Amino acid sequence: MPPTNVLLAGDASVDVLIYPARPGENTWHRHMLKTCRQRSGATLISKFLSYVALDYDLKIHEPILVGPVNIQHESVKSILELEIHDDNDPSYLTLRLNRTQQLNYQSTWQSPWSSASLGTIDSTEKDILVFQDAEGSFNNPDDAIHLLQNVRPGVLIYHMAPRLALGSIWETIRNGVYMDGGTQDPEKLVVVVSANDLRAEGIQLSHGLSWEKTCEDFIEQLGSVGSLVSLVTCAHLVVTFSCDGVIYHRGGQLNQPILYFDPHCIEGEFLRQNLGEVPGIKEAFIAGMVTHLGGSVRNLEEAIELALLSSRRLAASGLVRGLNSTDKPEHLVSHIMGTLVPSEYSIFKLSIPSDVIGSGSDHYWSILDRMVGDPAQVARDVVKHGITSSGSSGIPTARFGRLVLVDRHEIESFRIISNVLRDYIDLPQTRPISIAFFGPRGSGRSYAAIEMGRTLLNGRKISKFRMDLTQISTPTDLIPIFHSIRDCNLEGGFPLVYINGFDTLVPGSSLPWLFHLLTPMLHGRFVDNGESRPIGRAIFFLGSINFKTYQKFQNQLGGSSRGLTPPRFEEFLGCLHGYVNMLGPDCVGEHDRLYPVRRAVILRELLDKREPKLKVDGKISIDESVLDGLLLVPSYRQGIRSLKSIISMSRLNGAHQFERAALPPAGQLDLHVNSDEFMRYLDGKILAESVREHLAQNIHIEYLKKRFSMGMSDEDRKRPGHQPWDQLPEEFRESARAHADNIPRKLRLISCFLAEKQDHMHRKPVEKFSPDEIEALAKHEHDRWNAERLQKQWTKSFNTDPTVRTSSFLVAWSDLAKEWQDVDRELVASYPNILPEDYQIYRMGGVR
Repeated sequence: MPPTNVLLAGDASVDVLIYPARPGENTWHRHMLKTCRQRSGATLISKFLSYVALDYDLKIHEPILVGPVNIQHESVKSILELEIHDDNDPSYLTLRLNRTQQLNYQSTWQSPWSSASLGTIDSTEKDILVFQDAEGSFNNPDDAIHLLQNVRPGVLIYHMAPRLALGSIWETIRNGVYMDGGTQDPEKLVVVVSANDLRAEGIQLSHGLSWEKTCEDFIEQLGSVGSLVSLVTCAHLVVTFSCDGVIYHRGGQLNQPILYFDPHCIEGEFLRQNLGEVPGIKEAFIAGMVTHLGGSVRNLEEAIELALLSSRRLAASGLVRGLNSTDKPEHLVSHIMGTLVPSEYSIFKLSIPSDVIGSGSDHYWSILDRMVGDPAQVARDVVKHGITSSGSSGIPTARFGRLVLVDRHEIESFRIISNVLRDYIDLPQTRPISIAFFGPRGSGRSYAAIEMGRTLLNGRKISKFRMDLTQISTPTDLIPIFHSIRDCNLEGGFPLVYINGFDTLVPGSSLPWLFHLLTPMLHGRFVDNGESRPIGRAIFFLGSINFKTYQKFQNQLGGSSRGLTPPRFEEFLGCLHGYVNMLGPDCVGEHDRLYPVRRAVILRELLDKREPKLKVDGKISIDESVLDGLLLVPSYRQGIRSLKSIISMSRLNGAHQFERAALPPAGQLDLHVNSDEFMRYLDGKILAESVREHLAQNIHIEYLKKRFSMGMSDEDRKRPGHQPWDQLPEEFRESARAHADNIPRKLRLISCFLAEKQDHMHRKPVEKFSPDEIEALAKHEHDRWNAERLQKQWTKSFNTDPTVRTSSFLVAWSDLAKEWQDVDRELVASYPNILPEDYQIYRMGGVR
């Protein structure tokens, strides 16, 4: 089989690199800078691909450089100033980009063939043409058009540069790859653009908030610029979001776009965590895509994922310099283009719910819901295995030190605030910045605020201050704290200040502290004995104790009875540079399905600290019933504080397993949670009462059907357990209800869950179980039934007297006769068919 020809054409511009000499190098000055010229664009793609050409059976046709052969005589596109990032490796220096200067540059068209041989091009359906577009235009676009009209590749990858969808070259190719007879095939054209280039054209894509918000903006805004219609409707549009994600949009079809994303990063975060903008990231992406295409767009989905990994490798490795004085900055090609596997970085795929977003039918949708289905099971995995476990590793998270956020609304709020704070921290400041934190009691406002501030100030000298306005009686009590903040600044520190209870209510003057905080917040000054003194820079976190959201606080705007006149209240609001609405660990509404996951992150950390012996090989050993109780009860009386107290009260010293017996008694639990409600969840009773009753009645109906089909004597028909539901003794009704209660727990054994219908997610319900699944469910049901009967003091006996609590079926599953095993098998197999109309059974994992 002939190799895949890879034809590289387009821009191959020259950059000047300014880089430092190696420490100890034989130069007249240790800070001497060196310069060299290097090519980017199509030539750099060729360099990457040449390294793996033999491994992937590729034949690379790199550009034949037009114009002066000597790179020293060519015009320069940009000047890149590099700096040393790491000089600890004895074999090379790692360099990072410090500054870029763009020059006035006219790109020269570069082709893999000379003009004379262009008419004899012999390409095949397996070939790949990579067209590296130039910013502005080429000096000779007619040659480019001639190539595009005469080559017949299987795939054309068009790496489009600003300005988008303009010019004669795009007009030539926008309808697809040219075929014999002059027709064009749109399915063979793949266009790659960056999100920043779309933003520059007026498409409003939010930057670095949450992947859900990115998806929403993409769906709602992509078509907002009419002049880009030919780009938006092309068959394969690949939009890169730095090194953190990609959206693959199929404009010629009705398929949902696909998001490729790192759940632990957002756009731009991977670069911040590594070496920043490294030259060649875009070329590495294209090279990675070409490597895995195999000459066909059928492989494009996998190729995009692996292309993202190539660009991330480059961003993490940067440019390097060798030992010799003649060594120039180079890419670690062997690392960037080495064998790629999807598991190397945590890249996940998601079909974007464009129909849901477009219709606005679900304002609460989340990637977590679509990736895993059952938040309760994700929460269990988080507690037992940690947030990066296999069962929860696809959950988008935001981390600020030890603070881990999983709810998209909290993630978006914190990232908005962190962007504001980063800008504040990076520039010299003379006044504080003020951020308000709202949330229910025990939502962790102060911890979250200080942890975010500490993380953003990493590497700086920090001093933490706390003002509790609920404990201060007069404004003069604030003066010593302001002096301490001022002293911190004079000593070169960075003050982090948490002001608790700024909205403390006082009879006759509902919000008195707002007035006294105005001057420090607005002017950065405080008055001491009639003298105005500067505070200096500081981050003020203002914690509310009376309002769960900023919106409720804003509604307090009113007359002087609120403590401030409306203009002064507005002035206070104008002093805020942002706010966060914390959700905390409790359920905050009927649409809040994710509270168990938020709580699980907190519970995992509390158990880590409470008893290290609970964890072996990273897994915390905890009873399933304890997990259900701690995670699923809707609320705690004092939020996180109550959850922490229950863990402290539990008998866990030296324990290797968190058993049910370790929990405090119900009377003690009631200090921190509704004990009756908690015990119901502890016993596995998580179903709504109406659902529970519906299932119990239908389970009994299915049981009677099976028993009657086996044949029963008149005496058997009269037994108490064989009566219709309305005549069934209460003990047997409770038994059926206990069976129903256990269904969610049994379904977890086969990676399924019971939930209200999720038609809006296009999640396919389970219509029937496999034989192996039925066997697992039936065995578990018989074991549950044994435990239930034994706890109610039933005994094993062949006595058929209905007044005696005996049964001959109180035996192990393996000792049960097949005909009676089949009773359990038929009962569990009936689950998908006996549900209420608005409920379904689904498989865990992504939407299928």
